[in-house]
Amino acid sequence: MSPKKKPSSKKTASRAQARKTATREVGRGKSPKDAETTAAAPKKKTATVKPDEMDADVLEFIQAIDDYKRAEGRPFPNWSEVLDIVKGLGYQRRV
Repeated sequence: MSPKKKPSSKKTASRAQARKTATREVGRGKSPKDAETTAAAPKKKTATVKPDEMDADVLEFIQAIDDYKRAEGRPFPNWSEVLDIVKGLGYQRRV
């Protein structure tokens, strides 16, 4: 068996610097390939709906979910729990 050669520190340093630069550029919304050529895309704004613009059914559902989360001390109910909440609101499956 031949001993493994250690890479030179010069080579390692340049790789590390290149990786650091590429990571910085990717963090700015660029891929490593085109880090120098493209600008970051502008962020899209999401539409927000005010409570007075929502249907009463939607508000009732949101309130039921919030009440359940507070009562159970769970920040995220699983889907089975959501189904139980919806059934508690009067939902019945049509067959």
